[in-house]
Amino acid sequence: MSNSALEDFQQRVRAIEQDNDFPADFRQLLDRAVEINPDGGGFNFFDQGRSLNATEVRDTVYRLADGLQGMGVGKGSHVAVMLPNLVEFPLTWLALGVLGAVQIAVNNRFTSKELDYQFNDAEADFVITAPQFLPVIDAMETRQALLSDDNIIVVGDEPVAGYGHWQTLVDSGSPDYRPEWSLSSDELVSIQYTSGSTGLPKGCMLTQRSWIVFGCTPLVLFDHRIDNIMADHSFFYVDPQWQTVSALYGGARLHVPEKLSASRFVERVKAHDINMTLFPRPIVGEKGEESDKDTRLKKILAVAAGAEGIRNIRRRFDCVATDGYGMTEIGGALMMPEDAIDPDLDACCGVPAPFRECRIVREDGSDCDTNESGELWVRGDGILLGYYNKPEATAEAFEGDWFRTGDLFIRNDKGYYQIVGRIKDMIRRSSENISALEVEQALTMVDGVQQVAVVPVPDDYRGEEVKAYLLLEQGQTPQSVPPEKVLAGAKERLAEYKVPRFIEYVTTFPYTPSQKVAKAKLIAQSEDLRAGAWDALA
Repeated sequence: MSNSALEDFQQRVRAIEQDNDFPADFRQLLDRAVEINPDGGGFNFFDQGRSLNATEVRDTVYRLADGLQGMGVGKGSHVAVMLPNLVEFPLTWLALGVLGAVQIAVNNRFTSKELDYQFNDAEADFVITAPQFLPVIDAMETRQALLSDDNIIVVGDEPVAGYGHWQTLVDSGSPDYRPEWSLSSDELVSIQYTSGSTGLPKGCMLTQRSWIVFGCTPLVLFDHRIDNIMADHSFFYVDPQWQTVSALYGGARLHVPEKLSASRFVERVKAHDINMTLFPRPIVGEKGEESDKDTRLKKILAVAAGAEGIRNIRRRFDCVATDGYGMTEIGGALMMPEDAIDPDLDACCGVPAPFRECRIVREDGSDCDTNESGELWVRGDGILLGYYNKPEATAEAFEGDWFRTGDLFIRNDKGYYQIVGRIKDMIRRSSENISALEVEQALTMVDGVQQVAVVPVPDDYRGEEVKAYLLLEQGQTPQSVPPEKVLAGAKERLAEYKVPRFIEYVTTFPYTPSQKVAKAKLIAQSEDLRAGAWDALA
């Protein structure tokens, strides 16, 4: 990509920032969706058999908002939403948003003890849930004091005795209801919890503006018309929520399955004429079929796929495929221009997105030079206000108004940002720092390997050694993909000191809610990470 082309992209970003004509809040977002595509767009929860166009979405949202305010949910109320992927989830979130209430998106796999923590930490006043989760909620030992059974609303065909009923609230409300009070773009709309890979989860305070910026920017910088977006992660996670905003902003239809399925990805893309979607990490290295080009895909967001993975996805689907970078705390921070076709850029996450400034910083707080690794700091309009009720964690995460991501980046001589690892996900081997992410990306490109998790193993001589856990593609075995083959592939892509010493095959991984490998749980499964693993030095 030429310097002039990069300058053109950055000029577009500056123009978007100057115009600043995104919807101010969820109320304006719903009005825009109806204005541009009243009989289309909306939601299709195809496994549930529920489909609503944009007008039906808006009307249902306001009917629900009317019903909710009638039972006491108002501006500033904290409402925990613990549901599977049902259309009621985004409808509830939007209804809370137009009221000025605050959603606490809850992992529906949580135990009662985990609910004890999250409900109290977020100070939940109300809960909206499904019947199958009531026993877990009832088993809580330290339920938030304001949370009585009267304040629990159940989603389902029939009411459950002793609890509120979601559909009854909708039926009681008017589609013409509009709250009398105003909203501002900087008002809190979500306490969105991080996955808690280190310590207890923290609730990110996200505003109306946070979600508007996060959801609108991916569409406004893409030159093609997007009609159908697929959101296949669990709705308590951040991706389906910003994809909801994207769909409403662009007048597109959001297609949502019951659960994520890498094996059914192509089938779903074809069945619903999907134009834009995230790409499942487990199938990044699959070659696929020639017929995979016969889709209406225009844009694939292939986060953390690596350079070879990006190129493979482009070849397989014949569409734009790029990496990017974002976090729950900051939304989308880096985006790749769609015409960035220089092979040297395929490993990059992009350049600062609209309303985002980025720095790469040394430990002493000074800015890194070109191609020098340091921590990425981000600031801008709509990033998190802080962590709810955790002033110390907030203070630790910020340096002034700069958010410290904890991720290591370089900015190359062409001006693009490339992630090289996490500060806490590095392996220190004989004084050399090794990025677990870099090793994982290299091993994923070995034929037969589906997914990789790389962790450090304590070593008396080198300090730490590198261990790779391998999940193989269906039909493959350790005999068909032996360690020698894996190491040969690694040596083609990595310096010798980065090549794993230990290899262990697994049939599944523990995952976080965001579908990242839960490495802490993986490591905890064995007292000695060397036991049972193949050792290159043995």
